Amino acid sequence: MAKKPGPGICVHCLQEVQNRNWDHVFPRGWYPDTTPHNLEKWKIPTCQRCNNEYGKLEEDLSIVLSTCIDPRSAHASGIWEKTLRALDPSQGKTKKDRKARAKKREAVLSMMKKGEQIPDHGTYPGLGERWGRPKEEQAAIFVKAKDLQKLVEKIVKGLAYIEDKTLINAETEITHHVVNEKGAEEIEGLLQKFGQTYSRGPGIIVVRAITPEDGVSAFYKIIVWGEIVLYASVIKERAQEG
Repeated sequence: MAKKPGPGICVHCLQEVQNRNWDHVFPRGWYPDTTPHNLEKWKIPTCQRCNNEYGKLEEDLSIVLSTCIDPRSAHASGIWEKTLRALDPSQGKTKKDRKARAKKREAVLSMMKKGEQIPDHGTYPGLGERWGRPKEEQAAIFVKAKDLQKLVEKIVKGLAYIEDKTLINAETEITHHVVNEKGAEEIEGLLQKFGQTYSRGPGIIVVRAITPEDGVSAFYKIIVWGEIVLYASVIKERAQEG
């Protein structure tokens, strides 16, 4: 196990702290079974508070997002099985654990909509009905926009720190763009022309085109499990002239 990074700045909140831990940019549980065993998983130094906050966010998002993917895909091998175990009270090792899994299962089921309950708008691009089922046989689950925004912020900050040794501060705006294929054409064009691909195995791929002028502003395309595509922009605000 890697030694703790020691005192220093948290990549997330940028506070100077005495005790930092390693935080995985993508949680270890998000890597599919097809990930090479010797692959180095991205991790960054963070404070315990941020580590805990993002851990809870990622746990919730993992369950919700995994219900939207094809479990047979090599990009997501084993992910759906992990979710089923996380929601199965019988898999709990203690009474408290079994109770927590049951509560989590109830929470997920309460977020699900079926048939005519599913709204005709707000479907995340690429994650709509793909199997040709009639509306009454379809199911949907809600994902909070703020949770996806926080996930994008974490990934962007993490990659900037790992690749560029850059800490992204409050003067830089990170935006998650919810766009369909047509809406993403401009970003895709820039990524194809100037982007660099960072692959963490078949389940996690990030493409980034960074602006050479400031070394921070950039466009990102984040692909999780081969199906969930997140676009983001990073804009460094120019210092106001006096």
